[in-house]
Amino acid sequence: MRLHRFRFKKFNLKPLAFVLILAFSNLSTIGSAAFATSESFLTDSNFACTNIKVVYARESGAELGSLNYERFTEAFFGVFGDDEPSISVYELGTHPGGYDGSSYPSPGIGIETWARFKTTIGAYVSAGETYSYGESVKEGAREAVYFVKNYKKVCPNSKVVMAGYSQGAQVVSLSLQSLDPSLVFSALTFGDPKLFLPEGRFNAFTASTPACDQGRAVYSPYRANVPDCFAYQGILGGYVPYQPSSGYDGKLKAYCQYHDVICSAYVDPARWYSGHASYKESGAYVAASKDVYNQYFGIENSVPERNVAILFDVSSSMTSMIGKFKNDAIKTAEKVFSQGGKVALYTYSDLRERDVEKLCDFSTCTAESVSDLINAITLEGGGDDPESMLSASYKLMKELRWSAGANKSVFVITDAGFHDPDHDGITSEDVLNLSYEIDPVSIFVLTEPESAGSYAELTSRTNGAVYTSVDDDAVLNFDVASESADPTTAINSGTPTISEVSNLLLEPSGPSSLKLSFENSGPYAILTINEDVVGVMDTNFLEIADVDFSRDTTVCLAPVSDTNFRGETICSTYSRNPESIVIPKAPNTGRH
Repeated sequence: MRLHRFRFKKFNLKPLAFVLILAFSNLSTIGSAAFATSESFLTDSNFACTNIKVVYARESGAELGSLNYERFTEAFFGVFGDDEPSISVYELGTHPGGYDGSSYPSPGIGIETWARFKTTIGAYVSAGETYSYGESVKEGAREAVYFVKNYKKVCPNSKVVMAGYSQGAQVVSLSLQSLDPSLVFSALTFGDPKLFLPEGRFNAFTASTPACDQGRAVYSPYRANVPDCFAYQGILGGYVPYQPSSGYDGKLKAYCQYHDVICSAYVDPARWYSGHASYKESGAYVAASKDVYNQYFGIENSVPERNVAILFDVSSSMTSMIGKFKNDAIKTAEKVFSQGGKVALYTYSDLRERDVEKLCDFSTCTAESVSDLINAITLEGGGDDPESMLSASYKLMKELRWSAGANKSVFVITDAGFHDPDHDGITSEDVLNLSYEIDPVSIFVLTEPESAGSYAELTSRTNGAVYTSVDDDAVLNFDVASESADPTTAINSGTPTISEVSNLLLEPSGPSSLKLSFENSGPYAILTINEDVVGVMDTNFLEIADVDFSRDTTVCLAPVSDTNFRGETICSTYSRNPESIVIPKAPNTGRH
């Protein structure tokens, strides 16, 4: 699934971005093919038996062996190592001619080729089934079901791991609807446009969701790493149920990055593509591979990776404590590295005197370099109390590449309090909200006793802690927060009720054009036409040209609030019978 920035003026659409999305798939067509005998696969290298067989489905418009495929397989083989078990991979669409006439095509949109351009235009008219996304998903699922069923006939003792990203994730989740759980060892979906998490449904009375109330939430068994507690359904609604049977408990695991517009509720207008495109860099593939590794070897309660950003106050008032504080920072870094974690190092004082400085990040910090960098820290300026800890914390949380599934912390070492708001306008609520947007990031502070009270709210609301310099064992007892932090107060602060689209109306405006008008209390809405392409509209009017009135045209809108949270998708269909306008129940599950 990819975003493209271009315009189609004749549709009167003002998109901020385009996303290739989604056709609701007819489950009855999947898994109905007759199966060949196992003997017919004896000469097929894809059916060579290994301990683990990975079946992978790629994203929209990607060639075989795409970058996401490379990163996922690198992570998977890297986690398992070169010893046991033996592993092989079949990427859907690889076999010439496909299996049983099905070969996953994964079409894309854009203007790079005629095929993509044709797909894009076809998505805007009701006859646009050529190169359709929905047909691609169904064909990919048919191929996957056929392959897995026959592979397990040939290799009954092999463990089948299914994995897919974006459109490929939808292929996997659709395939599971027709596969017996006994045939699948593990299923991993990343950024699935049909993800469904009932615990994320918004409650207008509480302005929250059950998933945000972590003390009482009942989570879906397949929720692996979904930091956004408002994530409820994918951009197309969701497969209901997403997990077709309890036989998939512990096997199906869904990953959805924060501000991934395809599966999450939070929408970042400034970074439309970054959330959905970040799986290959975020560590999500490594985290998922570790889950499969632990499942394969029967390992329970494994310790998550730790990501710790050390934030060092370098104002001159630290002079009397610099020796001890440096030693505490080095001990903290050594402890994290010894447990296989990652460390980043930043310094700060007051923004009016110096900027926040990154000394090394999670990819460049080593045990040796961190020790040398900390010992080389010098103090300057800063005769006042407080300092710019809020701005520094916000900056480092924004720019660091936190690992998916890791326990994440900022460890602040200072002798002073902080400006709230900071000189650049960053407030403690901004820091708290960003902390929970990421996973959360817990805040720990080592400071003087007289400054400890000012950090109580920041640390308690992120499930962190305050240590004082009089406690000799403070850093040795330092630990990263558990996953039980409650983000409700931080997320709900200043968050209004999610907007809803109302008065959705379709009407013909000519022999081959259609008008759409609606009211939206939010600033914009995500648009799909015939469940194929999404545009982001900042207007409440659209005219679609070249409509084939011999077919139904369905338009869906997902409202977005002024705080960038996506609401439930609502649809209207202009039927071949002009008197018939159908408004399905939300969310958009494809059922009227």
